[in-house]
Amino acid sequence: MSIKLKTLRLIQRRLKGTQLCKDVLVVLPTEHILRGFLFERTLSKDMYYLWRVITPLYRPANPVFLTYSDRISKGGYLRLTREALDETAEHIASIMSPGHLSYLRRVRGPEEFLKHVGWMAGNTMLNFRVDLALTHYLLGNVDQCIKILERLPLENLAAPIRAHIVPFFTELRTSPADAASRLQAWERENVERLGLTETVIGAVQIR
Repeated sequence: MSIKLKTLRLIQRRLKGTQLCKDVLVVLPTEHILRGFLFERTLSKDMYYLWRVITPLYRPANPVFLTYSDRISKGGYLRLTREALDETAEHIASIMSPGHLSYLRRVRGPEEFLKHVGWMAGNTMLNFRVDLALTHYLLGNVDQCIKILERLPLENLAAPIRAHIVPFFTELRTSPADAASRLQAWERENVERLGLTETVIGAVQIR
């Protein structure tokens, strides 16, 4: 097991309501949004960045991306070695909790996600605007979702996302039930691929 996974596993034992899923320490339970912590390796030996992760699971073909996440510890490096690993895990757990952990627990669904990205209002990044449209859809703001997608140059989206969003956009206006099923399928696929099945609301008891 890699040093970053060993460290996250030790941190999990110290932070109630978290679960290690692949390389993310996930905050339970999962409900439309992946929330957690991960380490990003740097070019310097044994040095890592620590990220507070927030990413919507209803975007199609979604890896864990860091657009809406924050590098914590003021963006500084953290040293992970096998020596004094318990002490390192204790220190990093104290960085995560209570502030960052409490924040992640509050960002549970689309409504909280919309508030989380409020500072990005007016951003023209295509992926952000897709995420914004899908968030409004989940909140029941279908007209707003359609309005955002109508203004997007869909042909400029990356091919994997475009192949999903174009038929979804068509179904919004012609077959709303199919559009709903399509988005639900995207989320199920992301949950399964990222190893989150046991963390989904209704499938987990926070220990």
